[in-house]
Amino acid sequence: MCALPLGINLKQVGKRHGRQWVLRKVDLDVPSGSIQAILGANGSGKSSLLRLMCAFDRPSEGELTWSAGGQSLSAMEVPTRMAYCAPDQGLISDLDVIEHIALHQRLRRPIAETQVEQVLELALLADKANVRVRDLSSGMRQRLSLALAFSTNSNALFLDEPTSHLDRAGKAWYQKMVADWRHGRTLVVASNHDETEYPGADSAWEFPFS
Repeated sequence: MCALPLGINLKQVGKRHGRQWVLRKVDLDVPSGSIQAILGANGSGKSSLLRLMCAFDRPSEGELTWSAGGQSLSAMEVPTRMAYCAPDQGLISDLDVIEHIALHQRLRRPIAETQVEQVLELALLADKANVRVRDLSSGMRQRLSLALAFSTNSNALFLDEPTSHLDRAGKAWYQKMVADWRHGRTLVVASNHDETEYPGADSAWEFPFS
C-alpha cells in the first residue's frame, strides 16, 4: 500500500535566479490524489515549478504548503514522501542495472515489498540485469528511472517530460504504468504539450501563468 496522497497549495509563488524571475505570483491548488499537468515550452519555467513543488528548491516569494491525510508536512519532509523522475536525472552509470535497483530499494522503501527482479521486469530490462547503466540506450535508462519512481512507496509522483527518449511502444508502456502503478497517488507531470504524458489529467495549467 502507498501512503496517503499528497496535497499541495501555492500562493503567490515566485522563483528568481539572480536578477531574473523564472516564475511570478503563481496560485495553484493540487488536490490530493489528483492528476495534474504543467504545460509549457522548453524554458518556460515548468521544470522550476515542479522542483518547487517537490521542495527541492525554495521559492523566492510566496508560500507553498503540503499535506497528507489532513496533516501538514514541512518542506524537509516532502522529498522523503515523493518520487521524482526527470530527463536529466542522474543514474549511477558504473552500476549494473540490478545493482542500481537494489541500491535504490535500500534507500527508498518499495511499494508492497516489490522485489528487485519485479522492477527489472517492470522496466522491461530482465535481459539487461548485469549490463552497466551507462551501456543502456537512452530509452532503457528512461524506463529504468520511471520504474524506480513508480515502484517507490510515496505520497506523490512528480514526472518531468516522462516520455522523453521513449518510442511509440515506450509511450504505451508508460501509459500502462500510470494506469497500473499510480495506486491513487497524486501525480504531477510537466510536459511540452504531449498528451500521452498526462492521461486522465484532472487539470492542466498552461505557461505563462497570468
